[in-house]
Amino acid sequence: MLIRVNEITSWLTDIFATAGCPNEEACLIAVHLVDADASGHPSHGIVRVPRYIDYIHAGTVRPVCAYKTLVDSETLCLIDGQYSFGQVLGHHVVNRAENMCQKNGLGIIALRNAGHLGRIGGWAELLADKGLISIHFVTVAGSRIVAPFGGKQARISTAPVAIGVPHQAGDNETQHFILDFATSRVAEGKILVSQKTGSTLPADAMVDETGADSKIPKTIYGATATTDVPDPRAGKGAIQTFGQHKGSGLGLACELLAGALTGAGTNACDRPFCNGMLSIILDPEKLNTDDQIAAEISDFITSIRETSPRKPDQPVLIPGDPERAKRAVANRQGIELNATIAAQLKAISDGLGVSVPDIVPS
Repeated sequence: MLIRVNEITSWLTDIFATAGCPNEEACLIAVHLVDADASGHPSHGIVRVPRYIDYIHAGTVRPVCAYKTLVDSETLCLIDGQYSFGQVLGHHVVNRAENMCQKNGLGIIALRNAGHLGRIGGWAELLADKGLISIHFVTVAGSRIVAPFGGKQARISTAPVAIGVPHQAGDNETQHFILDFATSRVAEGKILVSQKTGSTLPADAMVDETGADSKIPKTIYGATATTDVPDPRAGKGAIQTFGQHKGSGLGLACELLAGALTGAGTNACDRPFCNGMLSIILDPEKLNTDDQIAAEISDFITSIRETSPRKPDQPVLIPGDPERAKRAVANRQGIELNATIAAQLKAISDGLGVSVPDIVPS
């Protein structure tokens, strides 16, 4: 079914507010999740709500954000998120980075013990909106679900990386370069979506306990695959990395930079689930001595888009283009809400006493 962006955002806000989040924080969580779906990344969107509500009920994520600043200098900051919602902590990182860059042109922010941060590209987009370049390395402590290159046992997390470079087109339209990907062959959320909706996965998305390629969600979920909240650590297999040794090496770097360096911890040991993120943010204007950076970025992006395509009906895009196109469609037509996910949201709403939109079948 199609549901309007504002309608699903309001519904999720009510769910999280009733579950114990302050209304403003509930809205931040809802907006980030809905935007992930609207941008074409449902793996980091609405499908996560049942798991998030389970986190609140289990006490593994704080419904009310609390954090401590452990290191605070002009260009370096270390934040302990104390297992608060990542969507709220992410906004704090963005705001803190903006203040640091206004004063010094540079901000390096290490975040540890955060709840699931969602689509990391969303934080790069917000920073690009402020004219800032950002690089983000992320790990998921307590989520040993990916096998390193050449292995068949899970040893690392999906370890996302995101890079954002601000760009305004000639008509002043925002067209930022937003590179955002998990270093695993697919994000765990995509396997979750496949389990719930039947969507197709690459044949080599996972490796089973025998070392063979697999695209069956049960490979990582095991007996929990058919439950409302499948556990990606319950199966005997693992997700593979992308690009063989290259993606694997980048995933290992994320564990070191976003895990060991931030204090979130690596997946060498069993730990409580949390995200660690190392963000490097800079103001390009502080380096713009000859006033050429914006023009150079624009010329380069234009040259890429003007590349002759291999297929005439598939123009060459830059990272960020597909998300903008899908978001525009979603804002016009609404977001497609899978019936299984809608039923779970309705069950959660009924349990909390939250009103369900009329569009959702009873």
